[in-house]
This record gives sequence, C-alpha cells and structure tokens, in this order.
Amino acid sequence: MLAPRKLLCVAAGRWATRTILFAAATLAAFSSAPVPASAADNWQAYTYWGTPTVVASRNFRKLTEDIEQLSAGELKIKFNLGGTLSINAININAAVSDDIVQIADDAFFHGSIPIAGLSALPFLVHGVDDMTKLMTIVRPLAERDYAKKGVTMLGYFAYPPQVFWFRGDMTSLADVKGRKIRVTSAEQGEVIKSFGGTPVQLGSADVPAALERGIVDGILTASAGGIAAWKELLKSSYGMGINYPVGFIIANTERFKKLPPDLQTKIRALVTKAMADQTAELQREDGELRKKFGAEGITMHDAKPEEMAQAETAMKPYWETWAKTRGPEAVSALAEIRKVLGR
Repeated sequence: MLAPRKLLCVAAGRWATRTILFAAATLAAFSSAPVPASAADNWQAYTYWGTPTVVASRNFRKLTEDIEQLSAGELKIKFNLGGTLSINAININAAVSDDIVQIADDAFFHGSIPIAGLSALPFLVHGVDDMTKLMTIVRPLAERDYAKKGVTMLGYFAYPPQVFWFRGDMTSLADVKGRKIRVTSAEQGEVIKSFGGTPVQLGSADVPAALERGIVDGILTASAGGIAAWKELLKSSYGMGINYPVGFIIANTERFKKLPPDLQTKIRALVTKAMADQTAELQREDGELRKKFGAEGITMHDAKPEEMAQAETAMKPYWETWAKTRGPEAVSALAEIRKVLGR
C-alpha cells in the first residue's frame, strides 16, 4: 500500500497529464475549426449625402449591395449616410486612405487631389459630352494621385449643371452681390467672389441647417441634387450652369488588392457601367425635376445668354491662374483640354 504522500504525488501527476491532454485536444479542435471571415472582408461604405432618396445616394447604396452580391461571400458592406459617421465631406478620401471606411463616393476631393479640380473650372465644360472629353485627360492623373494616398479610384460620374437656388428671389447674376452662397469647391467659390458674393463651402449633409438658419442665402447644386429634400427652404432658381461636378468612387487600395484578381476586375466593370448609367439618369432627371419644382412653387428663371457669355469671359483668366498655381502639369493639361473643347 502506498504512503499518503506518494498517493498525493501520483494523483497530482495524473491531473497534470489530463490537463496537458485536454489542452492539446482543445488546440487541435480550434485548429481544425473553420476560420471566421477576416476583418478585411467586412467593409464600411460612406456617402457624403445625408439624404437616402437622391439619385447619387440611392444608387451608391445599390452599387455597394451589387458589389457584395457579386463577391459571393467575399465581402460584407455596411452602407452609411453622410453625417452618420464623424467624417466631414472634405475628408472622405482621407478616411478611405486611413481604412476608416473602405469604399466611398468622393466629390470633395479638390484639396487633396488638386489636378482633378480641372473638371470643376467654371464655364469650361458645357455638357456631359465635354466632360467625357475632359476626363480622358484628367482621369489618369487623378488615379495616379489617389494611388499615392493608398486609394484606388474605381470610376466616376458627372452631375448635371450646378445652378443657383435661393431662399429669396434671384433673377440674374447681379443678384449674387452681397449674398452668401453655398459652394462645393473653391472653383465654384471663385465665381461667387468675382460677382460680389461670399462663398461658403458645405457638404450636402450640412445644407438644410445652413438654409434654415440663414447661414447661407442660396446654394449651388443641380436640380437632381438635394433639392427634392430642401425645396421647402427655397423660393427661386437661376438656371446658370456654373460647372458639371464629378464624383469618384474610391476604395482603400490595400483592402481592394486583398480581393481575388477576378473579383477586382468584375467590380471595376460593375462600377464603370453603374456610373455611366447614373450620369445619364442624373442628366435626364435634372430637366424633369426642374419642371416639377417650378410647378410646385419655386420660381424658375432661365439664364440669360449674354450673362453666360459674360461669366465665361470673366473666368478665362482664372482658368490660367488656377493652372499656373498648380504647376506645369496642370498648365499642360488645361491647354490640352481647351484645345479638345475648342475654348
């Protein structure tokens, strides 16, 4: 018969052996279990639009859903409206670069992708066909500069012309004088300053409060922009098309490159088609909505041809100054664009 001390030692040894065997079995079980999806497979999408019903917001949401479906389980994408995350519209591409969100639509890129501002020069582009010609020159440059920030540009779309909308009545370009006007870029702001107004740069999510509180007297946007949501705050519109802004669909490069190559190709093709369709939809809807809003009480004033000519003439020196301050590449690109467009 074993002494009590020896019995204790044997029991302890058996307990230790059982513990080691249990730990080994547990580790083996976890090693053979399916590995859960990595964080790289879970994306956040962000739009600067705080309104879910406008074309650009609605279509971007559908695009993220289509990408998720196309991925066949590779991706899960959570869509976020403007203002629901602590991301200012002008910081969207920084948020994508920093992997805070993984895919977004970016229309407030002018400060961080300066060369792309060529697309926003006032009165340079007279329509979507002009924008298509311009973007054959600008897009490769914008893609390169986004890439330097760890961002992949997947495609672009063009908005209809940005025109004036006022809390009061506006019948001519002269009415800009002394007014505070919401703009979406410094290039639009130059028009406002040139005709005696004060530009206020705001993202779409901030527009309703700014109109309600009188922070701005008017705004520049397209009829197919946020007017459907803001029309109760507006009384008139002057249909002078300042420019045709573009928005880029961008993704975090590191996340995007982790996807299978064939899926990357499919996503690029999906974005290209979706944005071409969206551009056409926006142009079509813009004309229809302008008539609709006029019938609903917003007074519509057509732009006077002589004022359009006056404004373009006034802005041509600014085009040159704008390009020179951004260096030889911008000067060369502008010259090429003007030649292609005949301006």
